[in-house]
Amino acid sequence: MAVETHICFLFLLPLAAWAGTSADYSIDPTALDGGGALASSAAYTFNPSTAPGVAGASANYALRSGYAGQLLDLVAIAIDEPASPMTLNERATLQLAVTATCDDATKAVLAADDVTWSVQSGPLAGVNATGLVTAGSVYQNTAAVARAALGNISDTVSLSVINTGLDDFAPYAADGLPDTWQVQSFGESGTLGGPAMDYDGDGVINLHEFAFGSNPALPSAGFVRWSGATSITPGLPIPYVFQSGTGTFSYRAAFSRRKDYAALGLSYVVEFSADLSTWKASPSTSTPTVLADSGTVQVVYVPYLIFVNGKKANFFRVKVQTQ
Repeated sequence: MAVETHICFLFLLPLAAWAGTSADYSIDPTALDGGGALASSAAYTFNPSTAPGVAGASANYALRSGYAGQLLDLVAIAIDEPASPMTLNERATLQLAVTATCDDATKAVLAADDVTWSVQSGPLAGVNATGLVTAGSVYQNTAAVARAALGNISDTVSLSVINTGLDDFAPYAADGLPDTWQVQSFGESGTLGGPAMDYDGDGVINLHEFAFGSNPALPSAGFVRWSGATSITPGLPIPYVFQSGTGTFSYRAAFSRRKDYAALGLSYVVEFSADLSTWKASPSTSTPTVLADSGTVQVVYVPYLIFVNGKKANFFRVKVQTQ
């Protein structure tokens, strides 16, 4: 919102300051009185009040007496908004401009460095002296406000800084975990939010908490549990025994995974071992069977491998990787 005040601007074209002369006369227009009285000599009569800013002439002479000056009050300035809403991608720049309004309703574009620029609020890295605004990094679309001031007249413009990357917000940039999840879980400047850290001290690193859909601030979440096709409590992978209708049993390796894992660049590889030393990946890793789906987390399983290097497979693990 503009704050109104009065600043005087003098828009002045050249005033008459020289004498008009010819072989027949000499007259100094600046010597005329304020009422624009007639000036005359034996050869001519000239009324300057009829011709401010234009040429006065007769058969014997021609005189351009100059231009009239006009004193205006500046009543408002406005930062131009060519689009609505105004948006700016994170870490990008945008040139701002200012238009002035005078007390006679005339408008004029000011030079950007005629005003003083500043950041009023939001994730803007700064606005330089010429009105070039630079956005900072964000983890989600965030509102910001820039300000221009001329004396005690000012105006502001609202901008939306657009988040363009999932993993580019300091201090979490390029660590393989989405910034939004990390900020929600650990705050904007958390020091224990890295993928290899164990924020809640339960032995499960943050990467696995994220991949399995569990709460990184809740220790001892336990193993994944599900009831029916939609109710899921995310947790660690668990083996379970499946009984078919014929009375036979089979072992399966079940784990929870985020439903949007592919878009987030997550991959899950299930491996089996007979001795916790040699591991073999399940051929069903890429196409596990879905047991339950809550909309955000799924419970999936792969069949147990029977043997690893000729020995019965007794153990399994789920390796999580980020792209």
